[in-house]
Amino acid sequence: MQYKNHIVISSTTTVSLISMLLLVGGSMVNIPSTSWAQTTTAATATTIESLQKQLQQKTLELQQLQQQAQQQKQQQEEQQNEIHVNGTLGDNPCIKTGNYLTTFNCGSVTGDNGTRHFTLIAQENVAVNITDEGQQFLAWAYNGSIPGPTLRMTEGDNVEITVINNGSNRLPHSLHMHSIHPGEMDGVTGEGGAIQPGQSFTYKFIAEPAGVYPYHCHVNPIADHINRGLFGVMIIDPKEGRERMPEMVMVMNGYDLNYEREGQVNLPDVNKTNPLTFVADAEEEDDERDNEIYTVNGFAFGYMKHPIHLDLGETYRIYLVNMLEFDLVNSLHVHGMMFKYIPSGTIDSSPITTDIVTLGQGDRGILEMTATQPGHFMFHSHQDEFTQLGWMAMFNVV
Repeated sequence: MQYKNHIVISSTTTVSLISMLLLVGGSMVNIPSTSWAQTTTAATATTIESLQKQLQQKTLELQQLQQQAQQQKQQQEEQQNEIHVNGTLGDNPCIKTGNYLTTFNCGSVTGDNGTRHFTLIAQENVAVNITDEGQQFLAWAYNGSIPGPTLRMTEGDNVEITVINNGSNRLPHSLHMHSIHPGEMDGVTGEGGAIQPGQSFTYKFIAEPAGVYPYHCHVNPIADHINRGLFGVMIIDPKEGRERMPEMVMVMNGYDLNYEREGQVNLPDVNKTNPLTFVADAEEEDDERDNEIYTVNGFAFGYMKHPIHLDLGETYRIYLVNMLEFDLVNSLHVHGMMFKYIPSGTIDSSPITTDIVTLGQGDRGILEMTATQPGHFMFHSHQDEFTQLGWMAMFNVV
């Protein structure tokens, strides 16, 4: 007998249709109770269309869940790579986080007069990693790092800094601090001006005035001693303290990797026949010193690979120092934010509001900024060559 206006669905077709009903989330769509064998062509088409729409909807929901999971995974990976600035200046400003950006060394306090003592060991030819690509640098470093430790003290402290010139070194070294102190403690002349290998010298002074200062070796050729890494930051806090906020230290520097060009810089030769005539050096242009890598805190693109996490609405303080050799100026520009800049961080300095500062070598200041907008924001040198060669970083405001 023939059945007109009916369709016959084979078992294979039935299995195929039923398999469509198995949704991605593991649930089933309710199958109409009407017998497949007695369903009209139009009704079957409508049912299949409805099931297909449900399947498409569930597939879309699954894709959205997968995208959300991928975003969460990416955020977790970013958070694991981020550097969090949790330290707050309070009764104890001495914070050791294991990361130079947020570590402050207050030394040890001893004696009846509360002398604050630090120890710096000058070591030559220390292999230091300076990029993620594997470049290393034969550093001359205080305590094995570039920059050296951030020394922190309070205005009026009796301070002693003992510098030990490692016995395996070849050259004399010293410590010169930018602040007020006696001439014999200036690290230029006398016993403290050239500490021989295997010897030590203790610099003694009263910490003043409040501010942020570089310290560095002052033995000639000074450019080589600084380029090799013998520098760091010294912070003198005011007696009345500073407003509490999370803090960071950023030291801008570069690396001239051409060790063979190191050496004393001399005045041009004198033309004895005519002293008014300049004696040109045929190799003068070839002797120009240039940096191949630029960084903040000694590691190229360090805070690009590991962004600095900032909390939305929080105010942060940055102690900024420029120790770049062989270039006249360096700078820092922050995207998407303005900051209060206090030159040298001294009490009498008049702050300005800006988003970029330009510094000569040894210049420094304090930045205080509030993260008011969420998102990823670059901060970097505003000399494009410097950014392409390593001085590029990122804040992540959440």
